[in-house]
Amino acid sequence: MRAATVPRRRLGWPLLLAVGLTLVVPPPGTVPEAHAQDCAQQATGEELPGNAGPYPLIAQLGLRQAWDLASGDGVTVAVLDSGVDGGHPDLADAVLRGAEFTVVAEEREFVRTTPPPERDCPGHGTAVAGMIAGDRAEGDRMAGVAPGAAIYPIRIADGVDRATPNTLAAAVDDAVAAGADILNLSFAYPVDAEPLRAAVARAVDAGVLVVAAAGNEGNDTPDGGPMYPAAYDGVLTVGAVGADGQPLESSNSGPWVDLAGYGQDLAVLAPGGGYRAEAGTSFATAQVSGAAALVLSRFPELTATELAERLTASATPVGGGPNERTGAGIVDPFGALTHLDGATDGTPEAAARPGHIPVLPVPDDPPLLTDVQATALAWTGGLLLAVALGLLGAPAVRRAARRGWRAGPTPEERARAPRPARPPAAPRLDWLRGTPSSTDRPTPRNRTR
Repeated sequence: MRAATVPRRRLGWPLLLAVGLTLVVPPPGTVPEAHAQDCAQQATGEELPGNAGPYPLIAQLGLRQAWDLASGDGVTVAVLDSGVDGGHPDLADAVLRGAEFTVVAEEREFVRTTPPPERDCPGHGTAVAGMIAGDRAEGDRMAGVAPGAAIYPIRIADGVDRATPNTLAAAVDDAVAAGADILNLSFAYPVDAEPLRAAVARAVDAGVLVVAAAGNEGNDTPDGGPMYPAAYDGVLTVGAVGADGQPLESSNSGPWVDLAGYGQDLAVLAPGGGYRAEAGTSFATAQVSGAAALVLSRFPELTATELAERLTASATPVGGGPNERTGAGIVDPFGALTHLDGATDGTPEAAARPGHIPVLPVPDDPPLLTDVQATALAWTGGLLLAVALGLLGAPAVRRAARRGWRAGPTPEERARAPRPARPPAAPRLDWLRGTPSSTDRPTPRNRTR
C-alpha cells in the first residue's frame, strides 16, 4: 500500500537544495522571528454564483448515499500544507489548533509555534482542508467529502516547497504526536530525502494512514522517476482524472500510484470566506483522505492497512483495470463503506476483520442419510410393507380356500343369501298380452250414433 500525495504547484528545488539541504548559518543577531510578519501576498476568493447548482463532486463521488452511512465524525485528518483558514464559514468548528513550522538559518534549522487560526497566505491548505471536511452549504452548493471530520492544520510558514527535509520530517512527527488518524500530504518532490522517508515510516508504523499526491508534472522530471513522499512504502498515492473519468495528462504515473480522484477545475474554499477554482492531484488526494475519514468513522477498528485495502478494493476501475495512471481506479466512498470482503476461506480471522463481511461459498448440503443408513431404511420399509400386506390379505386367503380357490361366494354364503322376490306382473303388461282384468280394462268411448 502506498499513500497518495497531492503535488504542489511550485517546486523550488534549486532553492531547496541550496538552502534546505545545506544550511547557511547567518551572522549573529540576524536570526528571524518565527513568522511574525504578515503575508507578502494573500490569496482571496469570490462568492459562488447565486444560480450555482449542487457541487459536482457530490454526484461524481456518490456522496449523498455515503453520508447516509457516515460523515467522518470522530476522525482527525492532519493537513501538512500552507495553513488552514479556520475562520472560513464552511470550516466552522472543524479546524483544531494546529502547529506552525518556520525554517531558521541556524543549527536548530526550524522552530515550532502555534499559528493564528486564520493564517494561510497562498490558500492551498484551506482548499485542501475544505475538500476533506468542508460543511454542506445551503443547497449543497459546496461540501467536503467528510463534513464531520476534524482538521489538524500543520502550517509550513515559508511554503512546503522551500522547507528543509528535517522541517517536513518534524511536521510529520507532529501530526502523529497530535493523534491524527489520517495524514494528507498534498505535495510531491522528485528527491528522496532520508529524514522525510524516516518520518513517513514512523507515521505508518504508528498506524496513521498517510495519503499523498502523485504530482502534476506528467512525469516531466529530470529522470522521469518517482515522486516523494508518494513512492514511499506504506503510502496511499493518488493520481487525478478529469470530469470524464479519464486520467489527466498532468498527473504523474508509475507503479506507486494506488488510486485516483477528480482533479479537473473545482470550486474550492479560499481564505477569507470565499471560493476559487483549483485543479490537480492535490485535491484528488484530499478526496481520498475524506473518503478514508468516512470509512474510519463507520469502522473505527480498521487498521491503516485495512483501510487502504478497502479503498482500493472498492475503487471504480479506469480503462478496464489497474494501471499506472490511476492505480486501482477512482475512489468510491459509498463503495468503500459497503464493500464486502472477497475472502472465501471462511476462517475466523477473515470473519473477525472489522468492517468486513466475508462472502462465503455456497455450502454443499450433506445428504440426510449415508448409503448404509439408506439401505437399512429401505429393507426395514420393505419388511413392514410385507407384514402389513400379510395382515390385510389373511381374510381374503381364508375365503378363497373355503371356495376351493374359485371365484364367487362360498356355498355357505350362497345358502345364507336371501332369494329375491319375483315382482308381480304389471296390469298393463297383462292387458297387452290380451287378458286384461275387468277393473283395468279401459272404458269404451261414447260413440255418436
